[in-house]
Amino acid sequence: MTKVLDGYIRVSQVGAREGEGFISPDVQEQAIRRWAQQSGGRYEVVIAEHELNVSGGTMDRPVFNEIMQRIRSGKSDGIVVFKLDRFARSLLGAISTLAEIGEHGAIFASATEPTLDYSTPSGRAFVQQMFVFAEFVRSTSKEAWATAQRHAVERGIHIAPNGYLGYDKVNGRLVPNSDAPAVVEVFRRRGEGESWGSLAEYLNRVAPKPEGIWAGAAVQRLCSKRVYVGEASRYVAQDVDGRGAIVNRDAHPALVTEPEWGAGQMNPRLAVGGRRDGQPLPLLAGLIRCAGCRFALSSARGPKGERLYRCRTLHASGRCASPTSVMADALDEHVQEVVLAHIDGMTRLVPDSGERERLTAELTQARVDREDFRRDREARRKLGAAGWHEFLDEYLRAVGDAEDALGLLDAREGVAVDGLTREHFLSLPVDDRREVLAGFIDTIMVRRSRGRGPNVDPMEIRSRILWRGEAPADLPRPRVTSPVIPFDFGEQHVEAGMVAAQHAA
Repeated sequence: MTKVLDGYIRVSQVGAREGEGFISPDVQEQAIRRWAQQSGGRYEVVIAEHELNVSGGTMDRPVFNEIMQRIRSGKSDGIVVFKLDRFARSLLGAISTLAEIGEHGAIFASATEPTLDYSTPSGRAFVQQMFVFAEFVRSTSKEAWATAQRHAVERGIHIAPNGYLGYDKVNGRLVPNSDAPAVVEVFRRRGEGESWGSLAEYLNRVAPKPEGIWAGAAVQRLCSKRVYVGEASRYVAQDVDGRGAIVNRDAHPALVTEPEWGAGQMNPRLAVGGRRDGQPLPLLAGLIRCAGCRFALSSARGPKGERLYRCRTLHASGRCASPTSVMADALDEHVQEVVLAHIDGMTRLVPDSGERERLTAELTQARVDREDFRRDREARRKLGAAGWHEFLDEYLRAVGDAEDALGLLDAREGVAVDGLTREHFLSLPVDDRREVLAGFIDTIMVRRSRGRGPNVDPMEIRSRILWRGEAPADLPRPRVTSPVIPFDFGEQHVEAGMVAAQHAA
């Protein structure tokens, strides 16, 4: 019987500086497929997604973790790699993982080292020796690279590939350029209390980015760089001492003084740990987004001190075409009432055993169909590689759809909690109420009102609650550059909101 193995491909982009010669994914894949073809039909290989820019010094790798989960669940008969050092460069991690693979009766193979047999005592001893050598090479290369970095920083060289506004890199050293006055002006204005958003507008006028635009968060990161006081620095990974800082405090001409740099930092009075001035976060913090760009709304204050949720307008990937601002108290009340309406009529959700059995049976069958197709060598021969993968995608999609359906059922059954009543909810602190809301809601989209003052659109029209499982998977996330894409409410929602507003009136 043909065994189906996962072909694992790893590439570290650090290159020779870490002692790992670049072995392209294509070379690794071809060698693994050749190994399977030469097995005489004993093995069939399904190439997993390539693991790029990941060190072999750790066994905690996203793609590798998925393969190990497939082995644990019996969905995969084992793993084949190009060479042992593609599998691991850590002795302890490699040996413990190989032991686990053996416990599950799975196969481990190296396409270019076929004589290695981990199932025999002598084979295990030889493989362990090779991993010891691989770990030694990685450690010595790391130490050499750390020494090279230290010498470079001590000479005033900036190793980081990215540039800095206000400087050009000449022979590895930073030299002030024509944008330097703009940086100095940013620090001066920030020291006088100007907002990050206003500073972003200033830089977009006088020193625009080649790609994208300046946003408040980007200006904040710029002002945090010690490079502007003349420092060059580098953190080096060290096996014994952890991360060691290498700092040269006089590496290049400074643009600002130490006091000017300190005045340009985030206001220290703003609270730590997600709170401002010691006050709780707003009720909908982290749940509410602008429909004009899909980015999270920030807390703000209006001219009379009223609480607002407001779009920042400027993001690293572009400008929101329809930024919204909404009264926080009104929106909080609206969302609470909608959720409380669910709680009022909510009884304990009892799992529908019939539906669960049906969905579980569908998932089981989808997985069986997928594995049968994977093992059908006659179908692969007739369809060809391209046609076979196209059909396989359909089987994979069927499994994914069945898993999603079962997951949604689990989510619905897990929302309701015995004893959760309107009175109980309203008695909870703000942080606890927010946690309860997050159990029901993925996010809340709010769009700009078409009118102002007494003609402002009611919350039923301006807001749309996306319940658990309804939000798009590609919503912007912190520290990830995401495109500015508006959220489409749809006419049905507008019509339903108008009816709800009329009833409320």
